[in-house]
Amino acid sequence: MIKRISVLLIPMLLAVVSAKSQQGGSIQQPAQAQVIPLKPFSPIHRFETLSGDPAKTGPYVIRIHAEAGYVIMPHFHPEDENIVVLQGSWAAGMGERFNQQALQTMEAGSYILLAGKMPHFGFSKTRTILYVHGLGPFTPRYVTPNYELTDKGIFLKTGPTEPAQPVSTSPPDCFLLKLGTHIRGSSGEGVVAAAQCTPGQLTQYRIEKPDGDHFWAQREELKIP
Repeated sequence: MIKRISVLLIPMLLAVVSAKSQQGGSIQQPAQAQVIPLKPFSPIHRFETLSGDPAKTGPYVIRIHAEAGYVIMPHFHPEDENIVVLQGSWAAGMGERFNQQALQTMEAGSYILLAGKMPHFGFSKTRTILYVHGLGPFTPRYVTPNYELTDKGIFLKTGPTEPAQPVSTSPPDCFLLKLGTHIRGSSGEGVVAAAQCTPGQLTQYRIEKPDGDHFWAQREELKIP
């Protein structure tokens, strides 16, 4: 009789365990996956965070938008940086000074690993969107701080993602072309809308074309009509 009762209890116990297991499983189910589509190029929202927080410890994923002709001057960061070109044609080089001859061209789909603490630079041959991931904190620092000329004044930046600090002046050879100067370059003509200077290396200007589009060019590439 006891044996018969035990046999009957086994299915009941299994059913209870199964029900509890299913209840526990429903609580521990992972969140739904989130799809973040590739957005159109944006010169305003240059840094687009997709996952994590680049400023904090842990994994992060971002997208970086860059206009044609823009040079990201030599900089470094504590951790490795993984880059994939999503759109456009980009180029990367290693060293503490920008060197056009050291650039390695990367077309859409190309990947590069930039080791932590190793100074490097980049150049957007066209409008470019980059996919970047790694372990934070992602705190890039320029080898040489950059001066920026805008319609709000002159600013100094110690890193690409750092807040710009207003300053009263810049080195005398930085901004020879003033805002609003009509200029012509290989990518077209327009007026100077902004500029960025790395003292002792180069000054690059952001040119606004008549149709509202923008491109960047170094001083040596530009001519006054």
